[in-house]
Amino acid sequence: MKRLLIAAALVLAPSAVFAADFSGAWTIHGDIGGSIQWTSACTLKQDASGALTGTCKGTTNEDAPATGSVTGTKVAIAYDTTYQGSPVHLAYTGDVQADGTVKGAVDTGGPAGTFTLTK
Repeated sequence: MKRLLIAAALVLAPSAVFAADFSGAWTIHGDIGGSIQWTSACTLKQDASGALTGTCKGTTNEDAPATGSVTGTKVAIAYDTTYQGSPVHLAYTGDVQADGTVKGAVDTGGPAGTFTLTK
């Protein structure tokens, strides 16, 4: 019986993480090849369909409108900002981890990188 309870807990625990509401304050830690790193504070709201809306701080600390989605364990967030005076669209796609963070890839329209999203 004890083994059955442990097995059930292991199966059900990840679903609780994946069912999490992504509304609230989040921080993106981005990295492109170790040479470009950034941190962006985001405030997001998730609706019943999994759509995300909100703002993320751009490179000049402006509130950049952000959109995205949560589908199962997949999370996507995108917003426009500037880098060294040039416009850039940042598109983040990742997977929810067991600890509730999201890890994945960021597409800049140029060099690609990685990111971690933390609460």
